[in-house]
Amino acid sequence: MPLLSLTSRWFIKPGCEAEAGAAIAELADEVMRKEGDTLVYLVHRPHADSTHLTSLPPTPDNLVLFFEVYRDAAAFQSHVNGEIFQTFLKTHGKLFVCDAQGSPYTTVAFLDRHAGFLRADVAGVTATPRAQALDNAHPSVMFEVLAKDQAKAKNFYSAVFGWTYDIGTGNFAYVRFPYRDPALLGGIGQTDPSTPGLKAGVNYYIEVASVDDALKRVEAHGGVTHFGPTTIDGYHLAMFRDPEGNVVGLIEPFAG
Repeated sequence: MPLLSLTSRWFIKPGCEAEAGAAIAELADEVMRKEGDTLVYLVHRPHADSTHLTSLPPTPDNLVLFFEVYRDAAAFQSHVNGEIFQTFLKTHGKLFVCDAQGSPYTTVAFLDRHAGFLRADVAGVTATPRAQALDNAHPSVMFEVLAKDQAKAKNFYSAVFGWTYDIGTGNFAYVRFPYRDPALLGGIGQTDPSTPGLKAGVNYYIEVASVDDALKRVEAHGGVTHFGPTTIDGYHLAMFRDPEGNVVGLIEPFAG
């Protein structure tokens, strides 16, 4: 089922800008912490520098523009009917221009994503104080727990973290996570010491545009290919050993 995107326009009552701004920031933070199926929740106000940049048509000073992405329509309904948003409306709805029924006046446009991207770790995109403007590329986007007893390990992680599994090649148990850009992935597999990359332990994978090109750089700087490149369950990946013998995975971008 495709993701559900939308924009929503609200309007702050004159004199309520500071209080409404604080309430919206608190709302966004709570949604981020408690609603795993709300994938993107970005709130914007009109651009401050009207001298050099002019909106067309002119943007009202009291505008609040929400851009939201949900895992599906059910996730959207869960958000708007849920305790977090309903409490926000009851407590802070009076700070916004309201319709004849006394509810905040809003306009909503539901959208299907056609193209484009959202870079991770861009300054100001996330609301957490830990989110810094990083220039580092190639994030680690996948992990593997290779267990001596896969069934026991799956039961352990399911009991502790509530993980559920999608079974792939060789009974590998994929762990899917809520949508992020780049996507995140994990899994629990059965160890096979005779096969490169399947030694008991934990593996991590670094995202690269091209596994083949990355391996060329690895070998040019003293590393060696451990296995691959290969494609498994639609994921194109490989592993290398760095100059000290540490094993690291490489994986090309995937949708999740």
